[in-house]
Amino acid sequence: MINLGLRAHDFLINDNVDELATKIEEVGVHYIQFANNISLKKLTNNGEKINAGLGLQVKNILRNHQIEVGVLSCYYNVIHPDKQIQAAGLKQFKHFLEVAPAYGASIVATEPGSVDPAFRPTTENYAEKVVEEAIGKIKEMTAVAERVGISVGIEAGVNHPIHSLDTIKQMFEEVDSPALKLILDPINLVDGGRKEQPYELLEKGLQLFSDKIYAFHVKDYIFENQKEIVRPGDGWIDFSRFFGIIEKYQPGALVILDEAPREGLEDSIELIKKMR
Repeated sequence: MINLGLRAHDFLINDNVDELATKIEEVGVHYIQFANNISLKKLTNNGEKINAGLGLQVKNILRNHQIEVGVLSCYYNVIHPDKQIQAAGLKQFKHFLEVAPAYGASIVATEPGSVDPAFRPTTENYAEKVVEEAIGKIKEMTAVAERVGISVGIEAGVNHPIHSLDTIKQMFEEVDSPALKLILDPINLVDGGRKEQPYELLEKGLQLFSDKIYAFHVKDYIFENQKEIVRPGDGWIDFSRFFGIIEKYQPGALVILDEAPREGLEDSIELIKKMR
C-alpha cells in the first residue's frame, strides 16, 4: 500500500515541533516533508541556522510520535540572476546535505529555480543555456551529496528549467550519479487542459525514471484559463487511479500530499487515505 506523507508546514504550526508532531500523529500520517525555513522559521532564521544538534532534537521529537522525515526541504533559486544570492543558496543547500542524517533524512530536495527571482511564469527558463546552467548547479550539488552519502532530490515543474520529461531525461544523462533523485509531481508538469495529461505524465515518468524516483507529490487541480490548485476532492484528479499507476511500478511508494489548503486539511487527508 502507498505510504502517505504530507508537508509539515501545511498545518501552519511554526517553531513548535512538539505541537506540530502531535497534530500530524492525530491525522495518522507517519512521513513528512520538513522545511526548516517554514516550520522553524524564527528559530533557524529562515533555515540559515541549522545544525546537527537541532536535527537530532527534531528527529527525536518526531519519532516519539511515530513520524519520520521522508524528505528534507531546502528550496532555493538554483539559477538566481543575482550571483551572490545564488551562491549563498548553494552554500546553504550543501550544509543541509551535511546535516540531513541528523534529521533522519536521506535526501534534500529543491526545485530547479527560475531566471525570474519572483518566479513569475516565463518561457525564458526553457532556453538551452538556462537549462544547462541549472544542470550545472545540480551537478555541483550532487557531487557534495555523493561525498556525504545523501541524495539530491529535484522537483521539476513547468516554470523551471527542468520543466518536462525530456529535460528530466537530459538532467539524468548529464548528471550520471546514483545520488541524484527525482521528486515526481506530474501535476507540476501539466501544461494544458487535457484531463488525461497527469496520468500520462505519471506513467511515462515511471517508465522512464522508476529507479530514480525517490518520492511523488500529489495534489488536486482544475484547468480553465490556467492551472489552479484546489482542495483534494474538488478538482479533476482521480486519486484511486493516480495511486494505482504508482503501485503498478513502485509498490509501497512514498507519496506526499502537496499544496493542500489548510482549511479542510484533515478532511483532505482522510480522503487521500481512503483513495490509496
